[in-house]
Amino acid sequence: MIVFVAGIHGVGKTYLGAPAAKHLGIRHATASQLIREERGLQTWGEDKRVAAIDANQIALIAATTRLRTSGQRLLLDGHFVLRGADGSPSELDIQVFRDLQIGAVLLLATDIHVVLDRLRERGDQSWSEPELRLLAEYEDAHARRVAAELDLPLKHMISPTREEFVSALQSFFYR
Repeated sequence: MIVFVAGIHGVGKTYLGAPAAKHLGIRHATASQLIREERGLQTWGEDKRVAAIDANQIALIAATTRLRTSGQRLLLDGHFVLRGADGSPSELDIQVFRDLQIGAVLLLATDIHVVLDRLRERGDQSWSEPELRLLAEYEDAHARRVAAELDLPLKHMISPTREEFVSALQSFFYR
């Protein structure tokens, strides 16, 4: 089974996901990590603008298919909406999520000012507050559309604690 942890950059997907996966004895990977491994290159910059969105999604699907068919349970962190090469939000096609065969969605959100601070601490000065708000709105709306269309369980969490996050994952992985 694959649980998809989604949210904009800086909401805590990896911060919460990596230790939770270790605690539960499941594999954790970021979508960007799997894409890099599959393609042997990175097609985005520090500002998170993605030039090869379609090719990256094909690589991600191939990587997750391999993991899923090997029987691994996977906590995959990624996005429903990316920052396109021109800087505008770019929704991933619903077929991508159908092909990923995810079993559930955990959508994370937090205060935009917190996210902006985190991104700046990482050295990414390319975001404005209105850009982040817009991306967060797109992410939330598209996550809900995809989950509804694919009949996936979706849990939306705002700034969860590590314990709340683990509990949510357990409800998906151990139903």
